[in-house]
Formats: sequence, structure tokens, C-alpha cells
Amino acid sequence: MASSTYSSTSTCHRESRQPPTRLGVLGVGELAESLLVALARGCQREGRYRHDLEFHLSPRNDVRSHRLGWRFGAIRHVSNVAVCESSLCLLVGVRPQQLEALASELRESHALSKDHHLMVLAAGVPLQQLQRWFAPARVVRVMTGLAVCEGQSALTLYPEDPLTRDLLGPAVRQIIAFDDEAAFEASMLAVCVNAWQMAQQQALLDWFQTVPGITGPQARQLLMTQMRDALALMEAHPDTPPGELASRIGTPGTWTARGLEQLGGKEGAHRQWQQVLEGLRSELN
Repeated sequence: MASSTYSSTSTCHRESRQPPTRLGVLGVGELAESLLVALARGCQREGRYRHDLEFHLSPRNDVRSHRLGWRFGAIRHVSNVAVCESSLCLLVGVRPQQLEALASELRESHALSKDHHLMVLAAGVPLQQLQRWFAPARVVRVMTGLAVCEGQSALTLYPEDPLTRDLLGPAVRQIIAFDDEAAFEASMLAVCVNAWQMAQQQALLDWFQTVPGITGPQARQLLMTQMRDALALMEAHPDTPPGELASRIGTPGTWTARGLEQLGGKEGAHRQWQQVLEGLRSELN
């Protein structure tokens, strides 16, 4: 699918380069709120002042709107149309099943122009469909997870877009852009892995707490240290497959090697993870 190249001289880009940066938000759900928190914190780390960044919020979800207003001075508007009038750069955070109704509302009010730039935070709705619904605005798709508020997450993007990188870059550790929409959809499963890994850690934590003399906090610290160690090794050796790193640690005859042998294989835990991913990907397709 051909994608548009957005000029760095567009009105939206000039707006994002001059204080204050105005970001409108249509749909202030939990994920959108987490991304805004990360963005505000990231901009502060970069030395920007609080008034350099303005959030303009849609009217629903009073609790989140008031919280963002108290923490970051976010401005709550009376309607979605008013948000579009206040900001050319828009983060769309409504649920996928609500996107068409939102687009219809904005279209009937002639709220969108070719200068609007929409970043849609939703799964399962193709870019081509979004472009039809929200025409004449320009549209890209983005995705991240709830942990983004901690400032260590990645944000996935389709298609590549310099303006989105400029706007949302401070919120995340890395932006990963895809040229293929099917690959972008599949990449969303990495967000699911985050929760699966924590559930796995809980199962390990439960076991360690059955060992006499190991307290819950001690077990938690042990597991968190091992996770950090694994991440550090992967970052230090970016060209080495993680499986090879694991084999280097699990030399023959060690407990580590025995565990790797039992967890691997056709019926092992690793293969079960792959089967779950394969099943979910088939649903995406």
C-alpha cells in the first residue's frame, strides 16, 4: 500500500516545533492516558517546561480528564469537534468498534482538514479503512502497552512517519516502524507477551515462596535481578541469538542445561508460547 510522505513544513509540524505543542486526544482511555503520562514525563526529561506541552481532551471519562488536568494542565473540551478545532495533531484512543461512529461525527461537522494529523491507537482496523473514514486528514497507526507510562516501552508505527516520531518520541524508549501492515498487526502481540511474562514470573514467585527461608520480597528481588541480567546480556550482544546466550550459560551437566532441555522440545514450554502466538496471529489475519 502506498503511503504519503508528510512534509516537515506542514502546519501540524510547525505547530509541534513551536511552544506550546498541542496534542488533541479523542478517547481518553487507560492506554491513551498512560501514553500521555509518558509523553509529559519524557518532555520534562528533555528540558521542556510544562507550558511547552498542551493536552486537549475529549469530554468523556471525567476521572482521567481531571487527573490529567491536575497533573499536567490538560484542557478538557465540550466535544470531539472542539478538540479538533484546538489541535491539528490528534491521538485517537477510542475502542476499535467506536472508530466509525467517531469518524462520522467529525465528518458531519466538517471538523477535519487536510492539515490534521491523526495517530490511531487501535488494533484490527486497516489503514485504508481509517483513511476513508477520517478523510481528508492524514492518518497513521500506532500501538504501545500500558507499561509505557514507565518510560521504557517501545511504540510501533505504520507507516513510517517523521512527524509521529517527533511528537511521540519523548514518550518511549524506541519507535519501531513497519513497511507492511500485516507485520504491524502481528507486532502488537509483543505487547501481550509483556503480561504473559509477568504471569510467568508470578508462577515462579509462588514456587520460590514454598522454599523454607525465602520470603516473598526476597523471591521477587531474585527474579527481577535475573530478568535484568537477561536483558543486559541481550543488549550487550545484539548480534547473538538469545538461544545461543542461554546455551553459553547452560553448559552441559549444569542445572541450567537440564532445565533448558526440559523446557525445550516439541512439547516444551517454549513451543507452547509459539503455538499461542500462532493462534492469535491467525485471528488477526
